Amino acid sequence: MDGRWDPGAMAWLREVRDRWRALGVLGLLEDAVAAVWEHNVARHDPAVAGDTALTLGLTSSENLRTRLLAVASEWAGRGVRIGAPRNSLVVEHEHVALHAMKAPPGHGPAPNFAALRWDGALRVDAAAENGAGYLPVGGQLALDGFPVPRRAPEREPGLRHVVLVWTGRPSTITTTGWLAVPWEGAIGADPPGPAWLAALPVWSHGPPDVPHPPDVPAVSIPFGLLCP
Repeated sequence: MDGRWDPGAMAWLREVRDRWRALGVLGLLEDAVAAVWEHNVARHDPAVAGDTALTLGLTSSENLRTRLLAVASEWAGRGVRIGAPRNSLVVEHEHVALHAMKAPPGHGPAPNFAALRWDGALRVDAAAENGAGYLPVGGQLALDGFPVPRRAPEREPGLRHVVLVWTGRPSTITTTGWLAVPWEGAIGADPPGPAWLAALPVWSHGPPDVPHPPDVPAVSIPFGLLCP
């Protein structure tokens, strides 16, 4: 699969994946997605409530944002910032910003990145910032006539934004997670859609298999400060 992706962006994405996994951020995301999906599948009611695949996905995305914002203070001590500018979840660490996206049901466990849309104001800005710092070299995009990168990818890729693209199957409560690098090259195309420079699978399993992230160390507060 790597042959379809830009090699410089793929090398950068692997480094981000490994660093964020060691820190526990990917475990946090993995656990949150699995828990949210399991809960929402259990209460999904097409017959009585009129739920649809769209409402299931939207509710899960909203719950994921709320769940992660609730633990933002616990992760701040590790240099991980969790916020929601313009109501869109963003997780930041060491100048890398991660956004979350639920893939539509038709994509299955492996997203079809050739057809996956990446839109919305904040998302377009993220793809544009990646495009301003990096032009792809190698892979399929290079065959389409793109020039060499503005910066050597092995030294300073000029990339900042990644996307957690996740999928969920109601029948098995299985979720999958992928990290992908958005790029501004396809903005304005007809039909509109994203260019993805690289993508890597992160997990694929049901809630019982999800490894919980390491516990955040408790902060010791003197007892006297808690009493008036």
